[in-house]
Order: sequence, then structure tokens, then C-alpha cells
Amino acid sequence: MKSPLSRTLLRGRTLRYSLRRNRRTRRPGLEVSRRDGLVVSIPWRAREEIVPELLHLWSDWLVKKLDEYDAWEGPCVREYATGTELLVLGRPRRLKLKALGPRERGYVAELEADHLVLHMAPERILDPRPVLEQYLRKLAREHLPGRTDYWGDRVGRWPKRVIIGERTTRWGSCSPSGTISYCYRLVMAPPEVIDGIVAHEVCHLRHLDHSRRFWGLLDEVCPQHVRGREWLNKHEDDLIL
Repeated sequence: MKSPLSRTLLRGRTLRYSLRRNRRTRRPGLEVSRRDGLVVSIPWRAREEIVPELLHLWSDWLVKKLDEYDAWEGPCVREYATGTELLVLGRPRRLKLKALGPRERGYVAELEADHLVLHMAPERILDPRPVLEQYLRKLAREHLPGRTDYWGDRVGRWPKRVIIGERTTRWGSCSPSGTISYCYRLVMAPPEVIDGIVAHEVCHLRHLDHSRRFWGLLDEVCPQHVRGREWLNKHEDDLIL
């Protein structure tokens, strides 16, 4: 459970952060990203008073990361309106926001060569982000399982489940039980970049580590994965919703 933004001082500078209580963790932790800012995770029953001590203990690392991601003020929030440009499958598209009729429900999406047209309830147009997220999640559910099957055929391993969700620090993961999870925003990246991430996770079905055998297999089946990672590192800001 994540709380509204809290505010404190770190080395004389104002810092805004989100506090997340986690029933499954026993240790506190810090995560910094452009999309979410600073997220402080603490055990479910821990006292909130431990947060300042935690921030002070990790202040050297934290200041460096906050500066790197420009995250002192909290999450990076983009404004979306007609004319806003965003990536869909690696291609820049301009948003066109249109109102549905009074009796229509949900949303309608049309992916054109240079535009993404979203029809939605009139009151949604001022903040279309929830509708845009629904569309990208749907696109991810349509696209990523098929690419997972493709790379499964190449590697000779297939996951038990494919989950599409939100991840703050990784684009994908593979569990010991054989479940592969992806961040839905991955479908904003180009197809060859997506394939690099998918191939990476599928290779974990054979080697659940980052050993030489794992990297050797990934290099063999998908040598373009290196360029894909470079692209993601360079364009991370473009994939923030």
C-alpha cells in the first residue's frame, strides 16, 4: 500500500517521497525512478519514524540517484492532450482525443500510422492517462504472450504463465516457478527492443541466473539484445506514462 507523498529535508533540500507498507518484506528499502520518484518500502507493522534514519543512512547514494533522475519533487507526471506525442511500438504517434456519445461506455482506440486516436467519456479528456493505460495494457496482452511463445520455440522452454502488470525497476522478470512478468509500458518500445527483453526472460527458463551459460544462450538466440538494452537506457524517459 502506497501513501500520498510525504515531505522531509535531506541535506538541507526538500524531498518528497511515497511510503509503501509491504506485508511480505522484513527489511526497509529504497527505490528511485523518474516515473515514481523516491519510494520508501517498510514492513507492514514498522513505525514510520524509521524513515528519516533510513534516508540519512543511505544519503550519499540517495542524493546521487535523486539528482540523476531529477526526482527530488516526486514522480514525473506528463501532461496528455490532443497533439501530445508518445511512442507506441517504438513509433512516435500524436494523440487525438475525442468524446464518446452520451450513451457510449468504455473507450475506443484506433492506432493509425502517425496518430493514436482515443474516444472516451467527455469528462476523461482532461486527464486521459487512465484510458491510455488501459489501451497500453490491452496492447501488451495482445502482443507480449505471442512474442514469448516465439522465443520459447527458439529456446525450447515455455513459461507456465505470462503476467502483464506494472513494474517500477525492471521491464520483465522470471520467477522460479516459471512465471514471466512484463511491464505493460514495454509495448511503447520498438519491436526489436521488446524482443530483446522477452528473449532475456525466456532464457531464464533454462538458466535462472546471470551466469556465463545464461549470457551465452541469450547471445546465441538474440544477439540484438545488447542494442535493445542500450536503447532502453537512452529512452527511458520516453516510456513514462
